[in-house]
Amino acid sequence: MFIIKSRLIYKPFKRFILPVFLLSFVVPGCTDDPVPTKTDSVEPGSWVTYSPIKWTHDGEPYPSYYCIVYSDGASYEMKRDVGAFADEKFSEILDLFDFYDLEDLRYPPGYDKIDVYINRFHEETIAYAYWGSIFITIRSSDFYPDYRYEYLFKHELTHVFEFLVEGKVNFISDIWFTEGIAIYCGGGLFGITDIDDLESWIAKNSEDPGQGNPIRIHVWDDFPPGADITGYYCNVFDLTMRYLLDPDGYGKSMKDVLNNFYDIRNGMLFPDAFQKNFGICIADFEVEYYDRMRVYLGGGE
Repeated sequence: MFIIKSRLIYKPFKRFILPVFLLSFVVPGCTDDPVPTKTDSVEPGSWVTYSPIKWTHDGEPYPSYYCIVYSDGASYEMKRDVGAFADEKFSEILDLFDFYDLEDLRYPPGYDKIDVYINRFHEETIAYAYWGSIFITIRSSDFYPDYRYEYLFKHELTHVFEFLVEGKVNFISDIWFTEGIAIYCGGGLFGITDIDDLESWIAKNSEDPGQGNPIRIHVWDDFPPGADITGYYCNVFDLTMRYLLDPDGYGKSMKDVLNNFYDIRNGMLFPDAFQKNFGICIADFEVEYYDRMRVYLGGGE
């Protein structure tokens, strides 16, 4: 998304690749808190170096076990509650990957916790992840965790986990893979569950150059116009990762995903890492994609 040649390249995960029901949830609403006129940047978090977002904070970060919670105006109680919630969700992600060697995580230089920025008053309504940090928009004056925040936090923290394993400023993996695993770990969306859903998706995208094939989405520029901000591809990313990890689908495991992260850490390009760990050539997977999905959903041989 952001390309700065000869310097750091910042690519947030994500650029509003969120389903509509989640976007409506974090859209700005009424608040009984005044908008602060000033925030002080005291010991700014990693996002100042490793993202294009240079927001200041109120100078009162809250440390939790895995995280440090910053904000432009959240109360102490909200920071505390968000910190506890983020810790719980990150712990669940570690369990999903059966990952317990915390010393092996590669934080940005000078940092040893995940920076969580609660956006209360900035105009942008965002849910982004970068190397070592996430941004979550919470407009209400209190934090009420429910299934929507469950999804958002686990989705973004899965991106952070991938960043921390790979130890890189940017992801090397294809967009469909990084988004697919974050959706999967978030709990899934299940927007495409049968052959009729799949054929409807194919028909809707028949005029697009890629005909809606998610394996063609390697980088941001591969999205059809507008698709990278509407969440349009979320359901098909979700279907793809379900297929890869379902014992009744392709039958791979979270260990294979983790090994993919490690191979990228060690300098392997994504197509090579994917073929090594999943046993599929990316080019073949793209060509065979819809046939594979039809079989998986019970509509083909």
